Amino acid sequence: MEFFHLIKATQKSGKEDAVIWFTAKSEARANLQLDVELEDAGIETGRGKDYSKPVRTDFPVYNDLPEESTVDYTWCKRYELQDDGRTWLPKAGDESTGAVDNNTAAPEATTTVETTVESVPLENRTPAVRFAVHLTSDKYQSHITKEQQLAASEMSLDEGNTYLQNLLLAKSDIPEVAELSLNAEWKLIQAIKQVFAPDEVHETENIAAFMADWARADAGDRNQLVEEWRSGKLALLKSESTSDADVTTGHDLKPDNGIQIDENDDETTRYPVVRMPFRKQLLAQFTSDELRHHITRDEYEGISALEMDTDNSYAQNLLLAAEYCEQVKGYDTKDLWRYTDAIRKVFSQEKRHELALVLRFTRIWAATDYIDRGLLVKEWAKGNRIAEIQRTESGTNAGGGNKTDRNPDLKHDLDTLDLEIALATLPMDFNIYDIPGGVFRRAKEIVSKKESPFKEWSKALRATPGVLDYSRAAIFALIRSAHPEHYLYPARLSGFINANLTESDHSAPSDETLAAARHDPEVSWTNEVVTDSAFETGDQNEGAQVDSGTQPVLEKVGNGLISIEGLATSNAVIDQQNTAAEYVDNVQMEETCNDEIPSNSELSEASKESFSGTSTTEIYSSTTAINNDSGHHNHTETQLLYTHLMVDIEAFGKKADSPIVSIGAVFFDPSTGNTGSEFYKVISLESAMASGGVPDASTIIFWLKASPEARSELVMDDAIPLDDALLQLNEFIGENAVNGPDSVQVWGNGATYDNVLLEASYDRTGIPCPWKFWNNRDVRTIVELGKAVGCKPRYEIPFDGEPHKAISDALHQVKYVSAIWQRLTEH
Repeated sequence: MEFFHLIKATQKSGKEDAVIWFTAKSEARANLQLDVELEDAGIETGRGKDYSKPVRTDFPVYNDLPEESTVDYTWCKRYELQDDGRTWLPKAGDESTGAVDNNTAAPEATTTVETTVESVPLENRTPAVRFAVHLTSDKYQSHITKEQQLAASEMSLDEGNTYLQNLLLAKSDIPEVAELSLNAEWKLIQAIKQVFAPDEVHETENIAAFMADWARADAGDRNQLVEEWRSGKLALLKSESTSDADVTTGHDLKPDNGIQIDENDDETTRYPVVRMPFRKQLLAQFTSDELRHHITRDEYEGISALEMDTDNSYAQNLLLAAEYCEQVKGYDTKDLWRYTDAIRKVFSQEKRHELALVLRFTRIWAATDYIDRGLLVKEWAKGNRIAEIQRTESGTNAGGGNKTDRNPDLKHDLDTLDLEIALATLPMDFNIYDIPGGVFRRAKEIVSKKESPFKEWSKALRATPGVLDYSRAAIFALIRSAHPEHYLYPARLSGFINANLTESDHSAPSDETLAAARHDPEVSWTNEVVTDSAFETGDQNEGAQVDSGTQPVLEKVGNGLISIEGLATSNAVIDQQNTAAEYVDNVQMEETCNDEIPSNSELSEASKESFSGTSTTEIYSSTTAINNDSGHHNHTETQLLYTHLMVDIEAFGKKADSPIVSIGAVFFDPSTGNTGSEFYKVISLESAMASGGVPDASTIIFWLKASPEARSELVMDDAIPLDDALLQLNEFIGENAVNGPDSVQVWGNGATYDNVLLEASYDRTGIPCPWKFWNNRDVRTIVELGKAVGCKPRYEIPFDGEPHKAISDALHQVKYVSAIWQRLTEH
């Protein structure tokens, strides 16, 4: 089918209108191809852009069509779209169009213009006439004049025109040619003219073989097929279609692969992959754990079946993504295997993946330097949808990190380095390989708030080439041996780093380095009280040993729950908790005393009894402590799956089309207050507006008046594109909803805000919203119900975290929604 689109420029842009046309098998493929062509041309469409959304029109019938699949800015100078929004007609007095009669005298006021009424559709003519017209025209024509029809008829009857007669004879033997559209038929004739020169004599059998191969090939492989025939690689080869038609060329071949297959071939016969079309080459490598140069007949039949299996979304997404990336289409056999191997590592074949995500990875992979592709695959496989490999400000690779030296609980990247810098700036000494939980939480807070001197050290060390190759001890020793005011002078700090960051063996720090790092193996995680809350957060290092003689024993009782009897009966625990609190000094510790219960709480006695023996944190929140890391957390060993999901967003506006700048979400059970996995992403404002988001002036003023900590959350360096955040939210819901996305109940503030803005963002980016609209739940409604029964915990429950940080707000909403829910359902 032919698709012709008008891309109209907005009035304020001052740019020219454009058009583009191409052929595609379906409207879905056409839409995908349109997006690709516009992106390649650097054209952005939609609200706030220089161009409006493309509009499909009727296919014009003029001879001066622009080049296929090319954005053209001259068409609208000669033609104009009529009021019906579909029909194109020449502009009055324009004689440069293909439909203008050039024989008309210039002085005459009425220029003769041929319209569709004065021409006849070429598609209704006989094959002989159509072929004659195609042969004589270098441009596609859907209509011809009566004069052209007469000339073509005479040409088709001329027996002396052996070239045309041979084409007609060859066509009669190939049934697939009769199924081609008019445009595809014209393309076939142009391809024949490239392979078989019109001024030479050619065998009908050879032309028939080429016709069959061309008709059976995928549209994206036909140019390559023409080049191979022109170079002589596939001369005298015929396809299965020509074999059925008894066209003999001395070979018996499979339809479109250019390889010779004989019916007597057995399992020992091997066929070259390089001679196959692109799709089969790709699938040949995809279905193998090692590089393939040849395949057996059974393997060939297997990949042919996989290519035609439209129900296999994984394989079809792979084919579409590869076909719409020109770099991948140009890969040789070895690079195709590397690409398919990367796809298998990043995208599990056990899960369903969005085509947009596979296409995005494909483009990033193709644009990434060869030496960095391994790192790219590792990051994507871990769920980090990075657009490029992180490099230092000096342009060098940040380094791979010493995995044997670094804490296995931390990632080996620049984020890890930031945590280590923050830890090194703290005044206390501790085991740098077994970080105490309270110290670790304080370091994460320093990183999130970008406090000094961490901020200055981080900027300087990130600009140091190969910094991740240095051991943790070397980083600690460097920072802790520096003058306390070094960070105030960037040049002085840089010079100090260059002079003192030295290490001979990254995997085995020297005793002098460990001493300078103030490494104290006696003060570690095992010195802290291990509460059920800390256990649930996953902050406890695996393998840490607790002395059962002095520490309480935590016992699992099933369903992800932990017995706390040991904590309730151990006086030694209380003493050590006080010791730990004194030790960490200014480190923020999670309070667990019952003093947090509001004195004026209006919860009934029955409600209080139901929480007997537990802390306020357990009443209003859950056993999972707040984790403000940018990312989602899924602790599979101790975490339960839930149906209810609390979401909170921060946005630059109050309307549905407002740009979202952060998303926080947490699964929870309102009947108990327990929480599950958490999700937090900061979104690039630029990407949110690029998708059509419109900010609101009053909200911008609100953010300008907000605290520096709140504003800093909106401009984080690791902010990600809106579409990436929504895709990751979909994955988060799919992985953690107890009965899948269809049953998840999504809570948000107000029937016109959180849920509505999220769903509108899904619509603008073209990503499906994972939950059903009837599963939207309103926090404000349940708050009003609570007021009706005298339960008002919203402002009575202490707020943990940073206000206006999406994940902190979501966790606080869980607390008071759960309290009201339990009050309403207590009887």
